[in-house]
Amino acid sequence: MKIKCSFSSHIHHHDHHHLYIPKQMMNRYPFERNMILKCGNSSLNVTCREDPSDSLQIMLETSDSLFSSIPNLENIWISIDSRHSIIHMGPVVALLINQFSLNTLHSHSLKEYFTECQSWFQRKGGFFYLIPLSSFVGDLSEGVVFLDEDWELKTLPAPHIIYNRCHSRKVEKTPSFEKALTQSEERDILVFNSGFLSKDEVYNALKNSPSLAHHLPKTVQGFDSLEEMLSLYKDVFVKAVNGSRGRYIMRIQKRENDFIMHQNSFTSQSPLSFSTYSALYRQIRSWCNPSSYLVQETIPFLTVEDQPLDFRFLCHLNGKGHWEIVSSVARIASHDQFVANVDQGGRIAKSLPILQSLFSSQRCVGILNDMKVLCTSSARLLSDTVEGHFAELGIDVGIDESGKPWLIEVNSKPSKRTYLENDRIRPSVKAFYEYSFTKWMNKED
Repeated sequence: MKIKCSFSSHIHHHDHHHLYIPKQMMNRYPFERNMILKCGNSSLNVTCREDPSDSLQIMLETSDSLFSSIPNLENIWISIDSRHSIIHMGPVVALLINQFSLNTLHSHSLKEYFTECQSWFQRKGGFFYLIPLSSFVGDLSEGVVFLDEDWELKTLPAPHIIYNRCHSRKVEKTPSFEKALTQSEERDILVFNSGFLSKDEVYNALKNSPSLAHHLPKTVQGFDSLEEMLSLYKDVFVKAVNGSRGRYIMRIQKRENDFIMHQNSFTSQSPLSFSTYSALYRQIRSWCNPSSYLVQETIPFLTVEDQPLDFRFLCHLNGKGHWEIVSSVARIASHDQFVANVDQGGRIAKSLPILQSLFSSQRCVGILNDMKVLCTSSARLLSDTVEGHFAELGIDVGIDESGKPWLIEVNSKPSKRTYLENDRIRPSVKAFYEYSFTKWMNKED
């Protein structure tokens, strides 16, 4: 049995924990005198008392420092388990982010996303806050919560669900981080997007799928086959398996008398020309560790005004366990770049108008649908086969002149900058809440 109400907590120095329930709620729902109040993964034995007021606010008076620190919540779901005498508050959801200070939080690249999450969760009946990396790996109970128009660091109950937005591959490989993931699982805290996905991991997971393999560019690990790939395709990409934001990428083209390379991370000079393969290879080896790179055939994707074009689809796992598309944008590279990533100066536009500038209106619908099917199928197979739990993926797709979609990359920490309509709550925030609410509801039921 679930109801939505407001909640406030107050600290006092007497050794009791009283939960005041409005009279109309007390009469209507199966509250008992002695119950267990659960907020996230924290519990408190409380005595329920009737509040004669007509409000719909539940008020806690407690000497417990953790529960007294819960901020006032205008909307929160309350689930009453009369069989076990438990009152569940939720969903309690946290976003794990890299270390920061409150002074720098205002300039954080995800600040608008944080604010939207907090606003939407509160409106819909959830409790949202931020977990600093130090709290997660140090098993601390500190979080950053939005209070009185600003973010504050407070002691808070452990959440039901954590969305991992830590942007350091190095940190995720440390023993302390891996231990924290294990401890979260033992405490029945769901951590989703628990790690980065490398490019080779994605390719190896998808390459043997009959329905997906022909949408993947030919890809090889390391540089042993670089010369062969250049001879075969004349045009290849060399990509860092753990690269992100369009960095550590080279595009190499074999011409009649030389090789030309475009790159954006190793030197300010681009393009570079090499008269022999040996000279090209020496340069690449001076920059790169072969085992950390892959070589991929270049698919002749369609362009806009002669600039590279691709599409970013944001896929989310819904409460029923199905992957769905929650948003999409077209990405067009800047005039001095060979990749369309927003972090490299690319601009975004609505997907359908861009497709309509390239194909007939009738073809556009079919092509857009083909891209969506490719993305959801890829997300489903990846989430079923790779280690970890994933609930949100950003998938990049390009299309060739025939309209065939090709999978470029899958991101487990998708950018929140690829969103056009800034005057409303973005679809990914709504999907995040719906997923969290359903997970919490199924768990408590």
